[in-house]
Amino acid sequence: MFGELFQQMQEVSTPTGWLLHPKGEMILFFIQDPKSLQRLPRVITQLWYAIDGVPIRIKNSRTMDLLSAIETWNELMNSHWVLIEQEHKNAS
Repeated sequence: MFGELFQQMQEVSTPTGWLLHPKGEMILFFIQDPKSLQRLPRVITQLWYAIDGVPIRIKNSRTMDLLSAIETWNELMNSHWVLIEQEHKNAS
């Protein structure tokens, strides 16, 4: 069982990027935790308050395992959140 799960995790890419709430009020940033092991990646998410899709203030930050991150990503995409291309070097 664990062997199959481990193999699936190696074949799946880590969700990375900014997902925008349908109303533009929130934005969620996904990034692989640089401190996690490559074979067992963890993902950091940062939920930001936003105005017109621009992050203005962080609400919370979480670290989760890869499968939980993928599940969250897919749920949001199915709820009409949108992947956007943005660079926010000094979003805070």
